[in-house]
Amino acid sequence: MDDEIQLGEMAQAQPQISIRPDDDAHFSTKVVGQTASDDLTIFVDLDVQRDMEAHALSNANVELGGVLLGRQFIDHAGKPFVVISDCLRATHFEATKGTFKFTHETWREITRQREGFRPDLEMVGWYHTHPGWGVFLSGMDLFICNNFFNRALDVALVIDPCKQERGWFYWADSSPAKKRQSQGFILTTNRLRSVELEQYANFYNKEPVLNQDPRYSPQNTSSPPVVVMENRRIISEVSIAGLLVLQFIFLCFLTYNQWADSKTSSVDQSLTTQTRTANAELTADEILSAKESAYREILTAIVAHETGYPQLVDQYTKLQVSQNQLQSSYQNQQLLIENLTSKNLDYQIALQQKQRAHDQKLSEMAETHERAKAALKKRFQQASHPDNEAELLSSSMGQINPKWYWAIFGGTGLATLATGFFLNQSSRKKDFDDTNASLSEQEISDKSLDLPRTSQEINPQASPTNASEMFFVSNSPTPGLLRQKEKFNLD
Repeated sequence: MDDEIQLGEMAQAQPQISIRPDDDAHFSTKVVGQTASDDLTIFVDLDVQRDMEAHALSNANVELGGVLLGRQFIDHAGKPFVVISDCLRATHFEATKGTFKFTHETWREITRQREGFRPDLEMVGWYHTHPGWGVFLSGMDLFICNNFFNRALDVALVIDPCKQERGWFYWADSSPAKKRQSQGFILTTNRLRSVELEQYANFYNKEPVLNQDPRYSPQNTSSPPVVVMENRRIISEVSIAGLLVLQFIFLCFLTYNQWADSKTSSVDQSLTTQTRTANAELTADEILSAKESAYREILTAIVAHETGYPQLVDQYTKLQVSQNQLQSSYQNQQLLIENLTSKNLDYQIALQQKQRAHDQKLSEMAETHERAKAALKKRFQQASHPDNEAELLSSSMGQINPKWYWAIFGGTGLATLATGFFLNQSSRKKDFDDTNASLSEQEISDKSLDLPRTSQEINPQASPTNASEMFFVSNSPTPGLLRQKEKFNLD
């Protein structure tokens, strides 16, 4: 089973040299779009293109697809081209509105169908639809191209039946190889069907088409259609005339309503607000309801005359109301989804911000932990070494060197001794001043008693010996001892 789907590993035959269909008088060709010189030239048979378009229009609810059969050639100028001669619709596939997938059963059925074709007709690409999505290659489409249709001249066709768009893709000469959309392709058919080919090409080029959509026209459009008029019945002419009369009456009724509305609006503009309120017999809703009722009656009469089933109008009205309700519900659901999406986005942004803040805080804590761990490890290493004990002690004492510590301690002691000595000297000086004051009082008292004294006795500073003696005597607790000493010196 796996051997049936490994198409990318099959032996690749070299393209043969052949004449191009547009140079062969047997074929009639027409360019769809614009062919560029650097694009791969793709020739597609008219009937093959019609079959793929009909397959795409058969179901616009899911993606459809199939494979392309043809040949890959090189012209005499050395330029490659691809000829699409047939196609096989895929069955037993897996598809949704936006996906298409080949299964093992699909490849088994395609292989079985290929056995009925001539051997030189090989698989040269694939096609699938994108209903309402436009023309492009999705990721799954590129996967299929890379694994199953990866030869240099393999092509892919994408058809959007809803938008009436189509596009061919081929492998571009680049590294790495990638799919590139062609600007156009060439339709081919037998030269006797040139008129049909012209109409079909004009339809795809969005040019005026004389008849109806050529995709649904008969195969042979060379002769104009013949209308037989001999067997017409009188009742058919009467029916046609009646329909024309009903349409004319309907148009007159619409014209009258428009004229009445314009006249009513002009009269309403000339009246005052009180007059409009007093004379208004119908509200805007009632007028609208009356118009809808009149239109429904006319439409019911026309449908009843044409089909004989007047209840179809009521069913159509109910379906229209149901459709409006579903549309309103769908819009409300869309708004709710948009609001939920916006809130979800806000929550995701807030969660990401909190996650970043949490990660940053964890990072900072981890860095702090690593630094503390490194510091403790360094201290442990220093403590384990005998030469670093003094340095460790100094770091534990406020990071102070032991020499500076003892210098500060000694300086503080010297400052304390100096302060005590200064206070002692100040106390002695005070006692000396008190002693001098008492001596002055004694001299005054001696003079009052007319005691004979020499100049040396009166001025104790005249003799160095007496001054030194008085300095030491100043330490005596009482002045009586000083007087005895002085008396002793006089004797």
